[in-house]
Amino acid sequence: MSKKPEEEYLPTVSTALKAIFPKLSNDIITSYEELLNNVDEHDPILIITPNGAWINQYGWPAYNAVMDTFATYGLTQNQRRDKNSRCIFHFREIYDLFQVRDGIRSNNLAPNTFSIQPSLHAYYQHNLNVQLEPIGSAWILIKIGAFSSDYGQDINFFNV
Repeated sequence: MSKKPEEEYLPTVSTALKAIFPKLSNDIITSYEELLNNVDEHDPILIITPNGAWINQYGWPAYNAVMDTFATYGLTQNQRRDKNSRCIFHFREIYDLFQVRDGIRSNNLAPNTFSIQPSLHAYYQHNLNVQLEPIGSAWILIKIGAFSSDYGQDINFFNV
């Protein structure tokens, strides 16, 4: 049986997750794959990986609180878009993904999460009121078919 043309170059969901989380065990990658099993084709997934420098500065409880904000912002009580993963967030439309990010940022619901862009660090290096480190890295993954995906890092997601 030959592969369809799109299967020749699209990475599997597993391959994408291993690239995004290179240090995680196969068991955790498999559990993340299971989280994505029920996601509809073409629904955007936001994946946030932690920034160690940010964690060292603010701690894991602060990080988890921000991830809970991303999981629940704009939803009704007791709803989450991450199935308690605190790193994989499911959206129905790309518009919704950016509305959540922009709402959290503009309402200052997650202080110290967003940073100035790296090209401005030298200019602001002595200003203690400027956040130089983002909370993490943002990746956007789109399922294409049952097993394939397209993904990439949004390097400006956490920049102000």
